[in-house]
Amino acid sequence: MHDLDYVFGLLRNYEAAVVDMRISPNDAMSVCGGYFQVGASAVENIVLACLASKIQVVTKVLDIPCGHGRVLRHLVHLFPGAEFHACDLDRDGVDFCASTFGAKPIHSREELTDVDFESEYDLIWVGSLFTHTSHDVARRWMSHLVRFLSPSGIVVSTLHGRWCQFAHKEGTYIEVDKWQGILEDYSSLGYGHRDYSRQESHSYVSGSYGISLVKPHVSIRDLEDIPNIRIYLYRERGWADHQDVVVFGRPSYNEPWPGM
Repeated sequence: MHDLDYVFGLLRNYEAAVVDMRISPNDAMSVCGGYFQVGASAVENIVLACLASKIQVVTKVLDIPCGHGRVLRHLVHLFPGAEFHACDLDRDGVDFCASTFGAKPIHSREELTDVDFESEYDLIWVGSLFTHTSHDVARRWMSHLVRFLSPSGIVVSTLHGRWCQFAHKEGTYIEVDKWQGILEDYSSLGYGHRDYSRQESHSYVSGSYGISLVKPHVSIRDLEDIPNIRIYLYRERGWADHQDVVVFGRPSYNEPWPGM
């Protein structure tokens, strides 16, 4: 099968489907603008990731953090024959994804490396996780997720990149004094992070849960340090014209694509 044939088939699956419009009353993302458009934008990026990586088969997908299915409700139509796993610290969100979209529920832990997914995934969608973590945590968790990729599996992840230093003016991410600290570290180190206060977040993660800002070259450098992966794509403002999108995974940069 030609790479384009597979991608066009995915798009036909999605365009022929009717996305489930049910939203949980506990979905914190439902108050954000463009709820369904954000999910559709994830589809766009995943399709581009499939084209860039030449992946031909997606049979198992992990959505982390899944929330209440803002993206998952779209992915089940993009890959209608796949098995879906939904993982989050928000137990209500995980359970909603299981009951509404048929996903296998995985209740996460504050330290992601404590989670053994016991699966190999062809696709791991990481929507707005590393936008909240410190640099050390981001590197550790990226390396952990790679362990659960299939031989041709990919990770499609979002980040707060260069645009977000300006987007903050339109909608405040975090307290002003903390934001200034983020910007200072971002300018000098290429990665800035500050934790939310407990008053700012109901889902506080001990040790690292706040706002991060990272320069593209720092993200690429971090990925270069993960053994046996290939970097396929970096797209600034790729997700909903806001967050950057990076695609990486198997096989390694020095291995041929499967079937070649």
